[in-house]
Amino acid sequence: PSKFREVLRQNYGAQVFMTSFGNPSLKVYPLSEWIRNEKTLREGQYAEDPVVNRFLTTVGRYGDEQEVDGQGRLFIPQHIRKHTRMDGDVVIIGHATGVLEIWNEEVLNEYEAREPLTEDAVRYVSKILREARDGSGTSPRSGDGSGGGGGPSS
Repeated sequence: PSKFREVLRQNYGAQVFMTSFGNPSLKVYPLSEWIRNEKTLREGQYAEDPVVNRFLTTVGRYGDEQEVDGQGRLFIPQHIRKHTRMDGDVVIIGHATGVLEIWNEEVLNEYEAREPLTEDAVRYVSKILREARDGSGTSPRSGDGSGGGGGPSS
């Protein structure tokens, strides 16, 4: 969509990194943002972390650098299309961080029916945002507190 295309081009240029991990959606990052993320994960304290290395392997397997063409289109390689079931109607979700999430509409509907957003999850995310806004310490990790996966409530 043009609203995403203009923001991408003005703020980041036409180079993107697309990948899929976790749920079967396509994540599209401005290339400069993805390079920064990957550098963070490959250097310093996380360089030898097996979970991070597994994540990067998956990201690389279903990842590709592309350029948004003049009409705002992306070429999605066949192996990524197959993995994300990218056929039929799609839903594009834009995030303020510059990441686009692209879903096959049917797959997204199935995912949301199977794993609906719970009130606990909304409270958990609200807590993270409140702490970030207030500067009141480190944000909780998934699994900490209510909504994070069964840890003790705070």
